[in-house]
Amino acid sequence: MPSVFTAASAADTRAHAARFAADTHAGMVLRLRGDLGAGKTTWVQGLVAGLGSDETVTSPTFSLLHEYRAGRLTVFHWDLYRLGADTDWSLLDLPEHLPGAGLTVVEWAERYPHPFPKKNCWDINLTVSGDERRKIEIFHHE
Repeated sequence: MPSVFTAASAADTRAHAARFAADTHAGMVLRLRGDLGAGKTTWVQGLVAGLGSDETVTSPTFSLLHEYRAGRLTVFHWDLYRLGADTDWSLLDLPEHLPGAGLTVVEWAERYPHPFPKKNCWDINLTVSGDERRKIEIFHHE
């Protein structure tokens, strides 16, 4: 059964992720899902801040991967939005991070054609439910 939270603003979304960060550990994989503008990167901003980092978090859409090392855990922040069926997945380091030495966060995880680990894998679904409101559902896979 998912955990459900309604964020009234971007600040609420970041605060929710910062609270979630307290229970994270190395080897976790977080699969973020949601339409464009749903708040996936905003959620990651809160996660990185909650881990004690003041690094600026931006979407890795064009670089595919950003690493944030200043907090309690290294965050490997992937964005698979631009990748499609013709992608040579063997050229990416993503499988090395599943699970990895830090916390692996994957936006647009549904585009990855291979299985994710069954253990320590979390789905975080963000849905727009108003101008600033977001519904955040978290599913844990054991």
